[in-house]
Amino acid sequence: MKDSIVTKENDFDKLLIDLNDLDWSVRAKAVYKLKDYDDPVVTDTLIDTLKKDDNENVWLSAVNVLKDKNDPRIVDPLVKTLLEDERDEVRWNSAYVLGEIGDSEAVDPIIKALKDDCLEVRVNSAKALGRIGDKKAIAALIEALNDKNHFVRKEAVSALNLLSPTKDVDVLVKSLKDNDRGVRSLAAILIGKAGAKEAINDLIKAIDDSDKIVRVSVIFALDKIGGKQVVDPLIKALKDPYWEVRSDAATALGKLESSSAVVPLLEALKDEDNFVRKSASKALEKFKIFKK
Repeated sequence: MKDSIVTKENDFDKLLIDLNDLDWSVRAKAVYKLKDYDDPVVTDTLIDTLKKDDNENVWLSAVNVLKDKNDPRIVDPLVKTLLEDERDEVRWNSAYVLGEIGDSEAVDPIIKALKDDCLEVRVNSAKALGRIGDKKAIAALIEALNDKNHFVRKEAVSALNLLSPTKDVDVLVKSLKDNDRGVRSLAAILIGKAGAKEAINDLIKAIDDSDKIVRVSVIFALDKIGGKQVVDPLIKALKDPYWEVRSDAATALGKLESSSAVVPLLEALKDEDNFVRKSASKALEKFKIFKK
């Protein structure tokens, strides 16, 4: 037993020595193996590696080990690489890990990174701000909705929903007109989850969206919000070209139990799609118009 402890200590000492090896692969391997040692020296040493090692692979290995250590000293070197490092992968990984750590001290630097030239940095910065949850990032995320890339805009919408799911409905309404279908679809879903009745008219307009996935998301939102105002739009959706829109609309009408939906639902029983017919049948059961 004593010999095994001594051996482990010797291995640990060798790994610390390997961190200074000229071969980056040896250093990276040493970093990876150090994660198995629960010793304060490991954290101190790897933070030092994070600051000094110029090899990207070694840096990434150190970050992956350190992100689970919950040590606030990790934040400063990550902020520095986020704002100053010339390597794209290092910057976007810095943003990603800062989001996982969740330290509010990193919010301002991450907000700056929303303007980075690298797409992945901007995407991960928006995602990180949502995870950290500091409301002072709201204005910057709203501005990011104008980013030239739809991936950034989509992450900004998601982050805003995490920061203020019911307050900034007007921001989501604006995104219903985004030129990317993913952004429009997500905006509709989040409006529905927020139960934003003030956005019903905008959702009704969006029910004519050119993309079927967006229209499905709009039906989801109208179903979540409910009320008499959504009945006619849902009846209209029973004639949509896409079967899933028709099926979801029938299901939503069943929940509302509006008498004006009975005839349209009866007509939907003749729909060419089996799923639509089943949804219409189940919806009509709610009205109890058929005798057993």
